Amino acid sequence: MAMMTIKERTGLLDVLRDNVETWSIRVGAERRKDQRRAFAWYYLVPTTVSLVPVALAITHVHEIRVGGIGPILSGVSIFTGLLFGLLVLMFNTGVAVRKDRAVLENAHGVAQVIDDARANVTYSALVALSLACVLIAAAATNRSSDGVLDWGWTVPLVWLGTHLLLNLLTILKRLRTAFNNITR
Repeated sequence: MAMMTIKERTGLLDVLRDNVETWSIRVGAERRKDQRRAFAWYYLVPTTVSLVPVALAITHVHEIRVGGIGPILSGVSIFTGLLFGLLVLMFNTGVAVRKDRAVLENAHGVAQVIDDARANVTYSALVALSLACVLIAAAATNRSSDGVLDWGWTVPLVWLGTHLLLNLLTILKRLRTAFNNITR
């Protein structure tokens, strides 16, 4: 019997690919332009934001360190669970829309919007899970007695938090679009 690869077991690349596919509905050069813009929004903006603490530390203006790890980890863990709940709801909604397409014939592409939202929620749940894992690792390796993390944890936590926030804004946009497509 052949061993399954990590890719086959987790489908992580498929989750990323599904999310990237939602970045543009256009084709050709316009699609590539949309995807470059989206890449900058989802990956370069968090990188820029997470470099602010680095710049402040290098210039000796201020060393930003994350504190209160317990409540932050609790909040991120609960939020991650809520995202998984939303993912199940999106799955059920997608099944219902596919089953009752005739009911939504005037909904102007709501099935595609719901499918895109499902891809975004799946990816966001993965990012939130990653954030929770990084927080767990940071808490487990923390040497400080005051609960403030070592400075090195700031950059990945800020990056993941910013990246998650930008993806959540996309989910909100998709849900608003789906609602408007159904009600207008």
